[in-house]
Amino acid sequence: MNRRLAELRARRELLLARSAVQRDALALLVQRWRAPLELADHGLRTLRYAREHPGAILLALAALAALSPKRAFRWARRAVLFWRGYRWAVTALGRLAP
Repeated sequence: MNRRLAELRARRELLLARSAVQRDALALLVQRWRAPLELADHGLRTLRYAREHPGAILLALAALAALSPKRAFRWARRAVLFWRGYRWAVTALGRLAP
């Protein structure tokens, strides 16, 4: 019985050491992805703001159109393309997620 307990303690120490090494490796991996994930998070916050405040977006577009109609049409075209890409990505990711 005592020998079995010693084996279990040794196995536990080995597993604890292995998990510490894996935690350190994971921390290094996550560190490399920190900046891209923060950028993506910022983009999502911007999209949420735009969804919650459509009036602000329309006001900005109206001001842009008043200042330069040609530029306003160019940005409107870009916005439509972005919106289509966003909807496509949401649909595609929705199919992947259960």
